[in-house]
Amino acid sequence: MPRYFFRLSNGDVLRDEDGEELPDNGAACAAALDVFAETIPSKQTDLMDGGEYEVMVTDADDRQIYSITAQGRRFV
Repeated sequence: MPRYFFRLSNGDVLRDEDGEELPDNGAACAAALDVFAETIPSKQTDLMDGGEYEVMVTDADDRQIYSITAQGRRFV
């Protein structure tokens, strides 16, 4: 089974050094959505201040498979 790595970024990058074995790219995309949904509440303040948050999935060859990004914008 292929191994996928999840990177979290909100200015600083938190790299997944171990990765996770998943059946295919589709399963990796679904897992990224789960990670995003689980972690986005902790980024609420950053997003309200105009920050950005990203979850990126790469394969074992460090090729980007999928990316989800949220960007906050304040309009005054």
